Amino acid sequence: MRYLDLGTVKREISQAVYHALAERMRPHDEITLVTVSPDRPYVCVGYHQLASREIDRAFCEAHQILVGRRFVGGGAVYLDHGQVFWHLLLPTPRGPVEDLYREILKAPIETYQQMGINAQFRPVNDIVVGPRKIGGTGASTMGTTTVIVGSLLFDFNIELMARVLKVPSEKFRDKMISSLSEYMTTINQELGQPPERQMVVAKLVDNFSRLLNEPVHHDQLTAEEEADIEQYALKLFDPEFVYRGERGLFHSGIKIRSGVFLHEGVFKAPGGLLRLIYRVNDGVFDDVNFSGDFFMEPWDSSAVEDFQGYLQGRLVNEQNVEEAARQLFEKVSIPGVVASDIVECFRRAESTEQSSVR
Repeated sequence: MRYLDLGTVKREISQAVYHALAERMRPHDEITLVTVSPDRPYVCVGYHQLASREIDRAFCEAHQILVGRRFVGGGAVYLDHGQVFWHLLLPTPRGPVEDLYREILKAPIETYQQMGINAQFRPVNDIVVGPRKIGGTGASTMGTTTVIVGSLLFDFNIELMARVLKVPSEKFRDKMISSLSEYMTTINQELGQPPERQMVVAKLVDNFSRLLNEPVHHDQLTAEEEADIEQYALKLFDPEFVYRGERGLFHSGIKIRSGVFLHEGVFKAPGGLLRLIYRVNDGVFDDVNFSGDFFMEPWDSSAVEDFQGYLQGRLVNEQNVEEAARQLFEKVSIPGVVASDIVECFRRAESTEQSSVR
């Protein structure tokens, strides 16, 4: 197993590294493990999320907190130097993602347990200490490469996490801070005096080595890999990519003629939060956006765009949403989400009539 200990790097690089390595990996290559920490805080949204609905962009820009978008599903996350991130790259697919999580997370769980923290696996992809979460993970297939990403949570700035996210009110933000404090924990919080960081990372690497039955050899990035990582860093943090697909329909203050309605439905399925935003004009779907913090395989399928395109111009009714959802799941799988969940999201849509310009 090739091991890349990158230490502390520019925050853009810390997110870009596994993207570039996954793209370069071929089926005959060896397994690669990366550990890395960002030098400064940043926020990263999941590939299928609508960034403007998740992130307080004005706050992030005012405080020089970069916002990126990854090629992995899941929700918006706050990342900083208090976390050591690990990226495991497997050169070939490894079966159902639920089984992969259960197997691969044995290594970080054992690492926590070796520190005296009673960490356990909680499906689908969480590591918990009692009721408190101490680590989340994500997975995606990029080409033929399976990528699993996770972190060792030494410390976490809950207040800043709650501030960078978009919430409906300050009262809601206060409740979010309270909930995060109650249901999250860290190595520092559990132990008071945590072990030296590099010692913990070494245990993690050894646990992955034994789990995968792969001897470890330390390596460095090649010049070609570094160049590719720099290119991905530019791509992932480019506002055009981060806020992709966000037409004027979804920005506050947009004026639409009287009688045109904007609807938004949100539904929490077992596999993640689903968000369906659509505009209705004379009883038909005039514009549609489907997003959420779910994981989809294959992640780069055009299925979501096809779902939106199918509804465009059709009558606004449950039957058309059912058919669009059925076609979506013919092309992709979304663990913990089924077609009826999307229909339920449609049912829960709320409408607000926009200002008239005529």
